[in-house]
Amino acid sequence: MKKTNKDNRGVTLIELIMVVAIIGVLIGIIVAGFSLGRNKIGAATNLIDSSLSQARNYTMTRSINYDFKLYEQDGYYMVQVGGQDPEKAVETKIPIYYKTYSGGHESGWTQVAGSGITIAFSESSGAMKQVTVGTYYSKLCIGNPSGAYKVITLIFETGKHYVGE
Repeated sequence: MKKTNKDNRGVTLIELIMVVAIIGVLIGIIVAGFSLGRNKIGAATNLIDSSLSQARNYTMTRSINYDFKLYEQDGYYMVQVGGQDPEKAVETKIPIYYKTYSGGHESGWTQVAGSGITIAFSESSGAMKQVTVGTYYSKLCIGNPSGAYKVITLIFETGKHYVGE
């Protein structure tokens, strides 16, 4: 007659349900964290896009330079139009990069740091002014270019811009 070992019964249904529930909760946390990061990128992109439009429109309609500024301060990227109060765009843990265009070539991505970047517009045409002789900003990337991100493409001849991925 065979002797059965009562300690070797396998996995109970309750244990299996608990493991599946724990895995489900972990997956939910990961997905929520990923979508939260994308929402922050989208909100920052919308703020930067609307601030660029505001700077260009104010400059053209009021014939006074309302520069667009994007810089770091206290762990945030800040956006400022003219002399208005700056707004928090996004935490610096979500990076913002820019590219410049000069002599028919576009540079690689450079992260916005410290005093940041300033984009100025022409009072008469709305075209972007040069950063230095023959150099213009061409793109802004909110997020990591090798991960989740949005890109604002700047058209320096007209000062217009559009959002893409």
